[in-house]
Amino acid sequence: MSSPLQDALLQPAAPPPVSWWPPAPGWITLAVVLTLLLLAIPVLWLTLRRRQRRRMRAQRIIWEIPDQLSDQAWLAALNTQLKRQLKSRGKDEATRLYGANWVDYLCQHYPNPRKDILQPLGGGLYQPGVDMSSTDRLALQRELLRWIRYNHV
Repeated sequence: MSSPLQDALLQPAAPPPVSWWPPAPGWITLAVVLTLLLLAIPVLWLTLRRRQRRRMRAQRIIWEIPDQLSDQAWLAALNTQLKRQLKSRGKDEATRLYGANWVDYLCQHYPNPRKDILQPLGGGLYQPGVDMSSTDRLALQRELLRWIRYNHV
């Protein structure tokens, strides 16, 4: 049903075809985000790998202390290794601590510390005739490994 007046009307011109360039702002944002992500993933991966290597090295140092050492020498070796690791991380103030202050420092830097297990590092090192059982040594090693994991040493 068209009327003669409708047929006399001029049809509007067709719009030009939609160009693919420049893309919409959403596509530009997506391209920027993906580019940044592709650049950030290798950096993040290298950082995590370096941190894990450092942690594994610190854990290996604790496990490599010979078990046949006397208790006092074994505690001294643990203290030396921990303080060496902290010094390499730039925490020089911790290397000057000893006794109860050293144990308090260790306990302050991770949640739910077991101060009774860490106590030999503070007092047992300086007392002659320290007697630790193999379970005490293992518990101390495990507690120190937990401390290392938490502090990313």
